Amino acid sequence: MAKSVNIEIAGICVAIESQDGLDDWEIYPAYRPFVCNRQADIHLRMRRGNPAISSEAQVFDSSPIWTLHRQGDKTAFKIFDRLSDQKRILSFDSDIRTANLFFPNAGGKFADPFYGPTLELLLIHYLARQRGMIMHASGIDDHGRGMLFVGESGAGKSTLSNLWHQQNGAAIFSDDRIILREKEGEYWMHGTPWHGEASFVSPRSVKLEHIFFLQHDHSNAVRSLNRADAVVEFLKASFPPFWDSDGVVFAMAFLSDVTEAVPCQALSFKPDTSVIDFIKAHGPRPTVHGRHSESSPIPKASANPNPVF
Repeated sequence: MAKSVNIEIAGICVAIESQDGLDDWEIYPAYRPFVCNRQADIHLRMRRGNPAISSEAQVFDSSPIWTLHRQGDKTAFKIFDRLSDQKRILSFDSDIRTANLFFPNAGGKFADPFYGPTLELLLIHYLARQRGMIMHASGIDDHGRGMLFVGESGAGKSTLSNLWHQQNGAAIFSDDRIILREKEGEYWMHGTPWHGEASFVSPRSVKLEHIFFLQHDHSNAVRSLNRADAVVEFLKASFPPFWDSDGVVFAMAFLSDVTEAVPCQALSFKPDTSVIDFIKAHGPRPTVHGRHSESSPIPKASANPNPVF
């Protein structure tokens, strides 16, 4: 059983620290490739208790999964509030250096930091401080070519990931959630533990060289998108903090900059291997520069990827 662990996602290290005897939990398989030993950027402390939060403090409602509340400098997410055995409350100050995860009814099988959207909500806030964004997307590294396939649920991200998995030398970072960050004027995509139906996860990162927005059709085809349309497509499949005006301003500027720097196309495809050759013909050319890998294996994981919204 774990008492503490450091998890690194997209270069952000979260130290999960058990308190009040809450150490009867194990690291979910999807998170194991992300375990690290570097210094923490965020300390997440697991605690017993049920902090009082006024109903008047609610500022955003994403029921039945979570609601957001503010009291002074404190931000609090009530997660699974209607489910007594799964209920938890994530609370942090404005700097997000320290966060508390309260379990009002600790003692069941759900008293762990990985169940539900806790860590994803924490990183949405942290990234919104001029650090990046989480995308509803699949990320593929094909011999150093970083390609992002953006789409909402059912768009075909997991199907494409399974098809790419059959290709020698291709690495799937995730089939559902990718984090984008800027580094020295370039945009990089990072794998996450939050997977889709195909269950691909990876802690690796690669320079982003091409963006495809997935659209339903029965043929392999691409079409160009102007910058405004590309930003709109990104917004449909991204996770900006709608409850935070500064975060939304950053998100709009970030997406605008990404679509200016990286080629964007709409992609429709047949769900067979013919789409792979088609993408290779229309996507970025092979390159050996700009590649970064922190782990060789690209595992599939078995976990419960609860939705954020």
